[in-house]
Amino acid sequence: MSEEILKIPGKLMLSGEYAVTLPGRKALVFAVDRFLSHERSQLVNKQGIKYGLGSSGAYAVLKTKSENSYLSDEEIFLKALYYSRTKQPKNSGADVAASTFGGLLYYQNGSLPKRITFPSEWRLLVGWTGHPAITSKLVEENKLKKSFIERSDQIVSSMAQAIVNRDFQEFQKQIIAAEQNLELLKGVMTSKIDNAIKIAKKMGVAAKISGAGAGDNVISFCRDKKIEEKIKAEWKKAGIISLDLHMYFGNER
Repeated sequence: MSEEILKIPGKLMLSGEYAVTLPGRKALVFAVDRFLSHERSQLVNKQGIKYGLGSSGAYAVLKTKSENSYLSDEEIFLKALYYSRTKQPKNSGADVAASTFGGLLYYQNGSLPKRITFPSEWRLLVGWTGHPAITSKLVEENKLKKSFIERSDQIVSSMAQAIVNRDFQEFQKQIIAAEQNLELLKGVMTSKIDNAIKIAKKMGVAAKISGAGAGDNVISFCRDKKIEEKIKAEWKKAGIISLDLHMYFGNER
């Protein structure tokens, strides 16, 4: 019987971008059903361009799990985070957490994450701009104001509560708030991102940058399959590539 291939999921940020790079600050992050293994990476396209799905964090977890398969998930996370920060000192650890534990996580920099159950009827839409962002550079360039950081933490807490309460309208409201907060930062918005968000908004659906911005992905959630297909069609016309992604729960579900 052949040995099972070790596959590590990628991730997307739901909220808390930038602020979570600081100790004690919060984020919501989730694993996605695209994987990194020693044999191949589904976190890049055929040309090797990154999709913005946390390939660095996934690699840190893959390396750590490969060398320390006997460790618990908590120990893997801490060890992988330490390794990741030797390469990227300002790594929040949110990507490492998602790749280690799977599912949707409430994550506070410096603590172990907590799982949150996400409503299965809330459909994830991901629009890829085709342009990779360099997160470390953007973090360096943005000196975060206290007001931005505190607002980010408030939004993460409110969004987490809306998910727990299965309150879709409040969840949408917090997506808009998170996007407006991110737009205060330098260099995060591009014409493609702006267009993707406007297309979703025109269909009555909130959307936001996922991750550092300046490229990578826009995410949105809706409950209507027809609206989802309309958004994807309009994104395609605008040169925005829909990625067929779902939250990855591993053994959670």
